[in-house]
Amino acid sequence: MVYCSKCGKELPENAYFCPNCGVKTAKGVEANVSTPYSEMFSDAEKQLEKAFLTASEEMKKAFNKARESVKRVAGREAVSCPKCGEKNSAGDTFCRNCGEKLV
Repeated sequence: MVYCSKCGKELPENAYFCPNCGVKTAKGVEANVSTPYSEMFSDAEKQLEKAFLTASEEMKKAFNKARESVKRVAGREAVSCPKCGEKNSAGDTFCRNCGEKLV
């Protein structure tokens, strides 16, 4: 008895491809039969399309979040430190000069 190297299913003696998972058998390799690439690539194509769509949506969310963050910071004015008077950038939490917490 011969079994598939990928899925372990028992194979018919004359099988060039596993009837369960489609992988080429040792007999198929020995006979140098060509692989049906259209079938192989169609599954990969679907997986890639799904991955790219997911990545696209994640990138949109990240850019929108970054855009909102930039708008918030850009709309603020410089903040003067209540302790030393140093001008700090909008959005700073602590003074760059003395370390005092900014209000």
